[in-house]
This record gives sequence, C-alpha cells and structure tokens, in this order.
Amino acid sequence: MIWAILSGVVLYMVSGMIYYSVLGNRWVDLLNIKPEQPNYGLLTLVTVITSTMLYGVLQLSQAKTLVDGALIGGGVGIIVALAYAKDFIFGLGTNSKKPASVYFIAVGYHVIALTLIGTVMMFFI
Repeated sequence: MIWAILSGVVLYMVSGMIYYSVLGNRWVDLLNIKPEQPNYGLLTLVTVITSTMLYGVLQLSQAKTLVDGALIGGGVGIIVALAYAKDFIFGLGTNSKKPASVYFIAVGYHVIALTLIGTVMMFFI
C-alpha cells in the first residue's frame, strides 16, 4: 500500500514539473499573473491525500489490470475536470473571464497525471 501511494505522490509531482515546464509559461501569460513560490508543504500534503484517495478508489473498485487502473484514474481526472469547469464557467477567483485554454491547460494536467498514477498503482495492488 505505502509503495503505491508513494509512487503516486512522486509521479504526480514529476508529471507536474514536466507538464508545466512545457505549458507553464503559456498558462501564466494567459492568467496574467506573476509566478510565486508555492507552499511545498501544503502542496505535498494535498498530493499525498489525492494519491491515497485514488489508491482507495482502485481498491474499492477491485481493479485488476493496468487498463482498469488507467480507466479509473482517468475517470477521476475527468471528474476533477468537470468540477473545475463549474468554477471556470462562473469565473470564480477572478473578476474577468479567462480564455478556454487556461481551463484546458489546468485540467489536462490532472487527467493525464491521474491516468498515469492509476496505471502505475496497479503494479502495487
């Protein structure tokens, strides 16, 4: 169990570093924000909780194959994307509407990462 969760945490962080090293500047420009140093402690805590919860979902679903893990992880990513879509549609957190590419950059990371994590976790289940 611990190796599955740790692999999820590491994969989530590494995939985020890679994803945002490619798309991060575009995302920052679209949002017209100044990049700040994140709170790595809180970021790590949220990542551990997310990885633990995905592991729990995989266990409860009785996933058996890598494809099961990918489908469940991707499904959770799509749920995250849909939940975030409501905030995007209502423009929460900003006073102006943002371009759709901001949304797709943000949620694309989670869909891709959670699909990968679900797949990799199956090696430990």
